[in-house]
Amino acid sequence: RQKLVILERVQHDVGRFTNPVFNLFVIAAAIYFPCYAKLMLFSTSGSLDTLGTLLALSSIALVLMSPALALAAAVEVYLARRIASVSQACY
Repeated sequence: RQKLVILERVQHDVGRFTNPVFNLFVIAAAIYFPCYAKLMLFSTSGSLDTLGTLLALSSIALVLMSPALALAAAVEVYLARRIASVSQACY
């Protein structure tokens, strides 16, 4: 039981760092997809407006955050699996 408590505490502490990564990625994706759809559906050739700039900035953010997102997701999955295996062993 002590291992389970320790793992849950570690997951909570790590969550303080992984949750902002997930939230920032979701925000960047929420900006990217509508801007991309507008660009593909309604844009004329050679026009650059505010949404095009937002599209460029959000795509840069998504690319730069991809390694952090992968690491955060891997850590969360690892801790969840460890907690599940220790929980089964306790009960």
